[in-house]
Amino acid sequence: MHIYQPVRTPLEKGFSLIEFMIAITIAMIILLAVSIAWQSGLATQNTQTDASRLNETVRYAIDLLSREIKQAGLINTTNLSNGITPELNFCSTTSVGGAIAGANDPTTINPTISGATISTGAGVSVSNLSDVIRIRYYGDDPNAGGAALGTEPTYDCQGNTVPAGQLVEDTLFVQPLDPANPTTTEPALWCYTSNTNAATKSVPIVVGVESLQILYGEDMPDPTSGLYDGIINHYVPWQLLNNGINQNSDNVLSVKVSIVARGANPVIVGTAAVSKTYQHFGTSYSDPGGTTGTTFTNTADKRLRLPHPLSTEIAVRNFSHC
Repeated sequence: MHIYQPVRTPLEKGFSLIEFMIAITIAMIILLAVSIAWQSGLATQNTQTDASRLNETVRYAIDLLSREIKQAGLINTTNLSNGITPELNFCSTTSVGGAIAGANDPTTINPTISGATISTGAGVSVSNLSDVIRIRYYGDDPNAGGAALGTEPTYDCQGNTVPAGQLVEDTLFVQPLDPANPTTTEPALWCYTSNTNAATKSVPIVVGVESLQILYGEDMPDPTSGLYDGIINHYVPWQLLNNGINQNSDNVLSVKVSIVARGANPVIVGTAAVSKTYQHFGTSYSDPGGTTGTTFTNTADKRLRLPHPLSTEIAVRNFSHC
């Protein structure tokens, strides 16, 4: 007996075109959300990285300037007994001159010309009307008074050891990383040293420093007695030291340093690329020397980078009235 059995058709079937388009749309929405979240996270990470590096840049620049200024006027009185050439003090009345030299808002300097006055002649260009400072000191003798009483060696602004008894001048200034291409390279804090141990005399030390301004805290003598009281009477730019007559650092007790640095990459989003102005010593400060370097305006194309202005005061610890 033959029983009829119907043929079963397979139950499998493909997506319809409408279902396929819906699936693609949902996938694209998910990918778009993931992409936006990834880009936001990457931008935040880049900003945090640049902020961290910028903080390190500013901190290192201030540390360098602080170490240099504290070293101004260093002499080693034991060198005479060790047969080393006697060191003269840094009074401006001697042939050595002051322990600090400055230049206010120069456009060019020639750091190779030594002395207690910074030459503003042709040499290297200075960026953004930045101030220039020269620190002058002698190399200490690690073996002074015998090995047991020796001190640490003296180091210049590049980290090279200074020979005992050698008069060294470290000149700090702002210049592009590549002076031949000032508009396309980063600004930097440079150091020129006269130290004979330095293989290269002029090198960039801190990249990202755009502007440097300096005020000098001066102790003026009493007009009646002519005596000094060890109290700072005013802070002035270099050209107004000693009432604008001598411009020497004999009576400088401290130095105010202000810098503006910038991050390496454009990380600020959603902000129009407009210029911004920074007042180095506050909006209430009016430079009595009539110069304009204390007001710094960055260019529009650099506005999207993180800025970092910072100022500090540094005591001149080797100071003594001449």
